[in-house]
Amino acid sequence: MCTGKNVVYALVIHDPALSHENYSQDFMIGLFRTRFKAEETAAFYLRCVRGFSDYPCTCSITEKEILDGQSVDPDEVFMVQGWNVDENMDEIHIVESPCFVSQVRANIELEQMRITQPRTEWTVNPWRLDEALWQEGFERVK
Repeated sequence: MCTGKNVVYALVIHDPALSHENYSQDFMIGLFRTRFKAEETAAFYLRCVRGFSDYPCTCSITEKEILDGQSVDPDEVFMVQGWNVDENMDEIHIVESPCFVSQVRANIELEQMRITQPRTEWTVNPWRLDEALWQEGFERVK
């Protein structure tokens, strides 16, 4: 636990059957204010949401520190993500920043990460806290 730090909890659901040696099929569901809310959301998805409940999916919940918001309770944070694309068009070598309350601060982090962790693709995404994505689930394409 990151005692004394402002954190959010990232919920990612994994589909091991669609993963292979250098690739993990992951679905970023959202960022949550509490571990309990992330766990509750994970249980609902694995039990009730199409795709996630139809296959032997697993989940992980990790703490993400908010670096520039120590004394605030934001509704939205920003996170930098970078990745490469393999020959199958799968996203690989994914890197993520901590979270930021300020998009300006996230953009500064983006420029630093581009230098220290070269990737072909980059984005700065806003994340509404306690909002779950992939609500309609997914279908495997044969």
